[in-house]
Amino acid sequence: MKFVHSIFLKIALSMGIVMYMAYAIPTRQYTNLYLIGISVFTALFLPIFTIVSTYLEQQTFRLTASMFASKFAKFVWQSLYNLFALGLLVKGHVIDTNNLRMVGGLVGAVCLTSLASQGLQYLAIMLSNHGKGNRFANIFFALSFNVIISALAAIGYKKIQVIFIILGLALGIIGIFISLVTDIWGIVPSKGGVGLFLGTFNPVHKSHIAILKKFIDERHLDKVYIHPTVIPKMHQYLLDKEMIEIVKEDAGKRYYEKSALADPLVNFFPTGKVFYEAENRLFMLKTAIKEAGLENKVEILSDTKRYQDDGFYAIIKAIRKKHPHTQLHGLLGTDEGGMLLHDIYDETRVKPYVVLRRDNISGTAIRRGEKGMTMPKVTTFCLMSKKVKVVCCLVKQHMSLIIVWRLLMSESNTKFLITT
Repeated sequence: MKFVHSIFLKIALSMGIVMYMAYAIPTRQYTNLYLIGISVFTALFLPIFTIVSTYLEQQTFRLTASMFASKFAKFVWQSLYNLFALGLLVKGHVIDTNNLRMVGGLVGAVCLTSLASQGLQYLAIMLSNHGKGNRFANIFFALSFNVIISALAAIGYKKIQVIFIILGLALGIIGIFISLVTDIWGIVPSKGGVGLFLGTFNPVHKSHIAILKKFIDERHLDKVYIHPTVIPKMHQYLLDKEMIEIVKEDAGKRYYEKSALADPLVNFFPTGKVFYEAENRLFMLKTAIKEAGLENKVEILSDTKRYQDDGFYAIIKAIRKKHPHTQLHGLLGTDEGGMLLHDIYDETRVKPYVVLRRDNISGTAIRRGEKGMTMPKVTTFCLMSKKVKVVCCLVKQHMSLIIVWRLLMSESNTKFLITT
């Protein structure tokens, strides 16, 4: 019964209704079996379609390190569905092919619909990232608008067709082709400037340090700012909505699980359910940077207020204000977090530096106790943290659980001090 409450399923059912009404009302073909069939198919198939679409996008980026390639793969998948749907509507005489001439025939209508869909979804997610509306509601309204405008254009409303062509091309540029420009911009040789390395660092590991050194050397950077997430914005939103919950806090880590209110079709934890507390990730970062001898090039930031206000957008804005006439370069990987960062960098005019990782180093493995994947002192910290007791202290009149370690390393011994 949980699937009945899935937001994906609700959006799919709603989209089926929107599709049916968008074609049935202007054509008055309420009993057309082709229209009814494709509307029902859309309602049932859309959740699977979305999962496959997301998988193709993520895997293409992981394999190619190209945002354009990943979005183009998604575009092809969406176009196949749109070709199937519009083709059936043509066969069922809901759409007259003569009315499609202005938009480039059936193929033109399919391409414009898919381009508009990509651009509208990009804008919907961008707005939600800035705290403007709910992510899923934004996507629903974007898709609904696209279905309605494409239906009216396909039926033959000339003025709507002009709008449809302009919107399709403009939104296609926003949703797909800007990524091509930034992909090319990112690989064009460039020297000098300030670097950004943003992420969860859960925890920092050897790959982070290796690609950071390469980033500094290849771009000849004067300085690199590192800022870890505090509580990831999506996690905070889901916690506020009681869709996920913290089931345990132990050894400086918090353990998440879905709540009874969670959507069963949504993966809320693509990088795992275990997170080191923000102060511990920050401490491990400082330890790793010092151990790597990068203190003269790297500054680690922890601007909690700005991050909570507008995420990494606010952090980038603050750094740009500090370096107004300097090119900013953004380091990112090819995981899901890297895709999110790439969109942020595209929007904020940060030159991307994408690293295609081929090693087996994993934050998940480190959190499970795997050795040798991070800097020696950080490895010791991760393993010994289980032995550290928890200290409760009163902070600003609220009881908070704060675990702060200070790792003292010498040739002869290792000690942990708990401070508040």
